[in-house]
Amino acid sequence: MADENKAVNEQVKKIVALWSVCSVGKSTLACNLARKLAKETNLKIGLLDFSLITPCLHLFLGLEDKKSSIEYILKSWQDNYSYNDLLKENAHINKNIPNLLCWTGLTKEPELIDKMGDIQARTIITELSDLVDILFIDVQSDTLFIPTDAALKAASDVLVIVDQNRNTIENTAKWLNNLHARNMDISKFKLIINQYSHKALYTKNKIESNLGLPLLGTIPGVSKEIYDNSTVSLISLLKYGKFDKSIENILLQLHLYKAVKKRHVFLMRNSNWRNFK
Repeated sequence: MADENKAVNEQVKKIVALWSVCSVGKSTLACNLARKLAKETNLKIGLLDFSLITPCLHLFLGLEDKKSSIEYILKSWQDNYSYNDLLKENAHINKNIPNLLCWTGLTKEPELIDKMGDIQARTIITELSDLVDILFIDVQSDTLFIPTDAALKAASDVLVIVDQNRNTIENTAKWLNNLHARNMDISKFKLIINQYSHKALYTKNKIESNLGLPLLGTIPGVSKEIYDNSTVSLISLLKYGKFDKSIENILLQLHLYKAVKKRHVFLMRNSNWRNFK
């Protein structure tokens, strides 16, 4: 049984970066992917906000009054003090979902961003990937290159989130070209289309042909009114059936949900065995 548990953990050990321009639902999707996995397994799920100029995960998770994790880490950095210890101490843990850990971005002292070098960014990601089983990283295309590039390079999968608005597609294409110019590996980039926008100008086929990325999935079935009201009030969209199903499908495509189901079977067998004894 121990070997089976180890195999499941190794199968799901991943870093997933969510990357996009502003206001297309990237942070909402990151939160709901993390919530879905955390609720359905006892795996440790990590959520890192690396959109350091415009962070918002703390708003989605009701952490407005908490200190910024990344801000504190950069202020406390010393050569003789481990990032691992700092990250453990500054994880925000959801009371309702204790296996969901969040590290929030800069909010009050943006001048500290200058202290975020490539080594610091890569070390934070490496240490976090050791602390959790699955790490989701929220980054933006039009913010700092250092945390963005570190996240995209470290990720096993990069989810490119777009809506169907013409400006979104054009800006995303521009930033993809910038990544090409910076020699970024685009082969692990996968497209997700969020269909809540009323300004739907491009079809799925046109979006795929313009961006040249494989379509991993779509987020359909939640009206803009419900979507906006839910995100403003910090309510998880997982209670809406079609949205929840689309989240499940994305996890299946990432080969995460299958592993979670296997873990459920293992835990049930283990529990039945203990009860039997």
